[in-house]
Amino acid sequence: MNRVILLDFEDKDKEYLEQEQIDTFLIHTSDFKNLPTILPEARAIFYQLNWPVEEEAVPGGLAEKVQEMVVDGARVVCFVGKGHLYQLTGVIGTFPDIHFQESTPGEVLLVTPEMPFNLVFEKFSSSLAHIYKLLPGSFGADIWEVPASLNESWKIVAKSHDGFPVSLMIRKGKGFIWLLPWFGQNNIKVADFILKDVFPLMEMKGKEVEQMDWIDKEEYLFPEIKELFLKKEEEKKRFEERLKELDEQIRTLRETQQEAFNRLLKAEGQELKAAVLQAFKYLGWARVVDVDQYWKNVIRDKEEDLWLIENNDQPVEVCLRKEFLILVVIRSSRNWATDDDCILLQRFKGRRMQEFDNTRMKAILVGNYFNLVEARLRNNPFSQFQVEEAEKDGNGLLTTYELFQAIKAEKEGLVSKEEIRRQVREKAGLLKFSY
Repeated sequence: MNRVILLDFEDKDKEYLEQEQIDTFLIHTSDFKNLPTILPEARAIFYQLNWPVEEEAVPGGLAEKVQEMVVDGARVVCFVGKGHLYQLTGVIGTFPDIHFQESTPGEVLLVTPEMPFNLVFEKFSSSLAHIYKLLPGSFGADIWEVPASLNESWKIVAKSHDGFPVSLMIRKGKGFIWLLPWFGQNNIKVADFILKDVFPLMEMKGKEVEQMDWIDKEEYLFPEIKELFLKKEEEKKRFEERLKELDEQIRTLRETQQEAFNRLLKAEGQELKAAVLQAFKYLGWARVVDVDQYWKNVIRDKEEDLWLIENNDQPVEVCLRKEFLILVVIRSSRNWATDDDCILLQRFKGRRMQEFDNTRMKAILVGNYFNLVEARLRNNPFSQFQVEEAEKDGNGLLTTYELFQAIKAEKEGLVSKEEIRRQVREKAGLLKFSY
């Protein structure tokens, strides 16, 4: 079977993999009595070692069973957090050379150039929370193999800046044991990435090796063919370097241009308010006023969250009384919009009309509803009654997903910022943008 066992993980980690349609079983080493019947069904085991104080020993017999499975083809991945060596060897068996020596997260790591083993560190190195040096000796910058017994082969996947292995892959029989540092809360994301991306690439690479005839091995090649193979490796290295550059560009663009808008779909509270404020600024309103900041030195109920003003020539105080004003109320919820959320629109608008002696106003409710659901799968959070009431009052109901899609459409050249602002200003009821 292709069942995955999570050993000493949490319920939320099991749920994470199950959302990815992965047959997952969660168990703890302390519950070893249930393991023997489960282990043979698994082709992958992920183990979290994170016992900083000595506790009850790992149950006897577990390591022997795991090693039998590895010889038969199982893959065991261990995230080595703060703990004791016996807590590792009690699961994977004894390897005399392995020991734990503290290393400092944040230091530059040396990662094997070999695909696909290097992918985990390229993608998740920023999440490293704890690292042990795993062998007593340094291997320098260019050595990636460790001398081992006849029935084992040891590969160094990552080293500390001074050459001590911090990630090892021990091949044994048809399977292997992979020791990784501790990626904290991202351990389960690393496990998911290994299952979906690294393992398939390893299988493809293994098939290529199996299909190679011994006559094609390097020691039989004539110089001109060997030279072409070397050129091929150089091209492959350049290609991988280019991919690395593109990945870095993608990461930078995500952080600088996309992440702020992603928060429209996932954030709550002040973080959501900041995301909505930035989104309206991006769309070109002359002024997007944070009401809390505007009244920060005044003792009063702040009520709505933002003001949208299209005139930048006059002070805010003048615009509030003379210009068309959009009041924005921001909410988030795991469920539907409440009637109270919608009633507040007209109430706040009426108060501001009276306060500023200005009837040229509109109120908009911007809501990140069903915020635990993937955005494209969310239901319309507003009831027909709420939509009809907003239409009668000349107000708007807008989901943060609709706002996100409008910004995405603008970036794709499908609609202008001016057109989006026009529709926000003129449409009432449920706001759906036309492109």
